[in-house]
Amino acid sequence: MIPDYHSNDFATARPEDTVSLRSAAREARATLYAVLNRLELNDLDGEEQPYIDDCLGALAILEEALR
Repeated sequence: MIPDYHSNDFATARPEDTVSLRSAAREARATLYAVLNRLELNDLDGEEQPYIDDCLGALAILEEALR
């Protein structure tokens, strides 16, 4: 089931929902760091820089959300 982020149910999230969202954000952060490391290791010509920048931007958003 895909969550409807515009519904009233989402706006009135329960505390346990917040915990699961934080857990998902941490998991996404770990995945992005793994992808970023692979991109940086294999990017000898700078071709992957746009993807690296996207990963860094997403990581910055997640880090802010996890504060």
